[in-house]
Order: sequence, then structure tokens, then C-alpha cells
Amino acid sequence: MASDKEHTGATGEAPDDGLHAGLTLIRAGEPAAALAPLGRFLSVRPDHTLARYAFGAAQLRAGCPAAALTSFDLLLESKPHHEGAALGRGLALQALGDRETALNVFRTLTASNPLSWRAWNSVADLSPDEAERTIAIDAAAEALACLCRDTDRPRWRLDAAAQALMAARRPGDAAALFSGRAGRVSGAPMASLQLARALYQDGRFAEAYAEACRLLGALPEPAAAGRQPHTFHPGAATRALIDILDILSAAGITAFLAAGTLLGFHRNAGPLAHDRDLDIGVIREASGGPDIAGVLRTHAALFLPRPARPGDRYFGIRHRGVAIDIFVHDADERHVTFGVSDLPGDIQWRLPAFGLAQAGYGGRTWTVPGQAEGYLAALYGASWRTPDQVFASAVSSPALFGTDCHVRAYYAAMRARAALLAGDRKKAAGLLRQSPLPLSCSSPSIVLPRWAGPDLGDS
Repeated sequence: MASDKEHTGATGEAPDDGLHAGLTLIRAGEPAAALAPLGRFLSVRPDHTLARYAFGAAQLRAGCPAAALTSFDLLLESKPHHEGAALGRGLALQALGDRETALNVFRTLTASNPLSWRAWNSVADLSPDEAERTIAIDAAAEALACLCRDTDRPRWRLDAAAQALMAARRPGDAAALFSGRAGRVSGAPMASLQLARALYQDGRFAEAYAEACRLLGALPEPAAAGRQPHTFHPGAATRALIDILDILSAAGITAFLAAGTLLGFHRNAGPLAHDRDLDIGVIREASGGPDIAGVLRTHAALFLPRPARPGDRYFGIRHRGVAIDIFVHDADERHVTFGVSDLPGDIQWRLPAFGLAQAGYGGRTWTVPGQAEGYLAALYGASWRTPDQVFASAVSSPALFGTDCHVRAYYAAMRARAALLAGDRKKAAGLLRQSPLPLSCSSPSIVLPRWAGPDLGDS
């Protein structure tokens, strides 16, 4: 019989304690901290499958893909059919820049298990071929829809299925996931972020707004919700902006500073410090191009979001941790129009026609709309020179054109919810004041939580 000393680490903890501690830290979003207890556990039980897999996953999430690849390879030597290890191996190869080998790993997984939705998603993320990408997106959605037909379907799987179905442009099916018994709690509809988004993408704007109001009314106490730090940094954002403009330029695409990004550069010589993202504009050519989707899909440093398709008028991406919105503008002799989708009633802005010009901001020359001040006045109103951290162009811009009032109210409610979760009641109140619809128009039963404060109830 082994001694107690052989079954404990240097700290005196039992090996099983190390495994439990490591798994707990991974679930808490602290993978780097999980490495030490998992490593101690594996020093005693090196062949433990779950521990080896968790160790590789923690290494990968902690930004150590080479070490993770070694861990997953070790596990696959003894467990060649371990799907999680194979997925992890592909993700580690992807992080190391070996996209083609990673893609082949994921292709092999989908061939052996058509329900491996995570592998299908990775094929979609990596494939340079639009046809393969679309097939993979559809297959991931179908796999998750199949898995959700079981009566015992955890909430995380419902959310994953909803996201996959929306990526496959099946928002109606995504919304249906939350109907019936699975979509109700104590006889009432379950407030769901995914449901609100699915209803919105399905063009059911009044229902989406009602769901957004339910989400707003179901917020937890601030202490439970936590404060989300503002992570938009103008310097990092400018570097990401230059990268994307250079990538588009190399592909023969002329892009310009648009919307809030132009406002920030024209007024402050750089991105607005309180902004959430960057805005880039591109003029659609008579041929229907440019192929923004193709550029994003095939560039080694970028990923095309799964819902995006060639010919879209909007692409939302992330680069260097910065959110970037690319708007394709349609121009005629009198107007320039841009928006987020082709759904009638969705967010869309129309401005007086403009050409492009060059302007110097922050020691660098940028492409901008000609007569930039007239552009900004049309989009933000006559007071555009006065900083306003609460103004939301998707809710209050005078340039909104053909936009349903429920769409504007949906954006106000969803952004107010995000502000409340971040602990910013003043911003939430300002957003709700801009809404064209009061909360009571959606449902008389919607009541804001008491902790939100009386200043919100009057909005």
C-alpha cells in the first residue's frame, strides 16, 4: 500500500484536491492559476484523462499554445478518440499560426462525428472557401438543433444552438428553441438575451423590444452583476484602425473614417475615449463590390464572423481586442445610405451625398467624407461639437431613415441594460430617455429593479 506521502503534493494537499482546485479555477476564468494544482495532480497521476485534458485546456486559455499542444498530443497517444483533446489540438495549432493543419484536424473530426458542432464552427472560422464555410455553419446549427431535441438540454446548449442557428440565418428557429416548456419559468416566458437577439434578427422588432424590456427588468443587484471595466483605449484602437485600413487598402479597397470615429478624430484628433468601437466606411461599387467578406475570410490575422456573408452591408469584427464596425455605403446623386442589415425597418442612416477627401489628424493623413462638418451635423445634429457620452446614433440620430420605432427602443433598452450591468445608472437613464417608446408600451408588467434608482423609472 502506498504511503500517505506518495498521494499528497508538496503542499500536503491530496491529489484529488488539486484536480478539484484546478477545475474550479478554470470554470472561474483563471486558467493560469489552475496550472499549479493540476500540475501537482499530474505529477502523481500522469495518466489521469480528465486532468491531462484540463491541463491542456488551461495552458491553451492561459496563452501557452505550444505547451497545450504537447499536453493534447500526450493524451491522444493513450486516448486517440478523445474529441476534446483533438479539438484542443486543433485550437493550439491555430493559435500557433498553423491554420491549414488545424483546419485538417477539424475536418477529420467532423468526418468522424457529424455532431461535433465545435469542430464545424472551427472549420467555418478557418476555411478560406466560402462554400465550405457556409456548409460548416449550417452543419453546426443542425448538429446543435439535433442535440437540443433531447428533453434534458442544459441552458448553455440552448444558447449555443441559438447562436449557431442565427449564424446559419435561421433566427426563427433560434427563437423557437425558447418556446414551450423549455422557454418558460413558472408559467412566464424566460427572459433571454439569445431570444431577444433572435427575434430582432427575424425582423420581429416589437417582440424583440418586449424581450429586451424583460431582460432589463430582470437584472440582478449590482453587487451580483459586478462592474465591467471600460476596455476601449484610444491608443490601442488607433493602432487597430491603422491595421484594418492597411489591410483593406492592400486589397484595393478605399475605406474612410465614419460615424463616431470621424467625430472623435475631427474633434479630438483620435478615437473618443468613451467609445465602444471603431467605425469604418466603404462605398459600394456599381459591380456590387468590394468583397469585404472575402478579405476578412482569407486574411491570416482576421476572422469573418459566422453570421456574415458576401454582399452584406455591415461587418462587425474584432482586431487586437478592439471592436470594429465596417459599413458598406450605397450612394446615388442625392444621398448616401448605410445600415446594419437589409431587413425593412432595421437601423439605417441616410445622409446628403458626399465624396471623399484627405484630412490630417494626429500627425497622420486619413481618408474622410468630404465636408466632414456637414456630415457630422447631419448624423449627430447641430450640437455635435459638444461631447455627449450618452447619445446613441442608433436611437436618436436625425439621419435615421425608415427605422422602426421598436428597433430604436430595442437598442435603447439593450444598451441601458449593459450600462446598468456596468454600474452606470446615469448612462442607462440617458439611454432610456432617448427611447421613442416607454417601457410600459411593451408590457405593463415590466418594472425596473428597485436598485436601479428612481431616475430610471421616469425615462
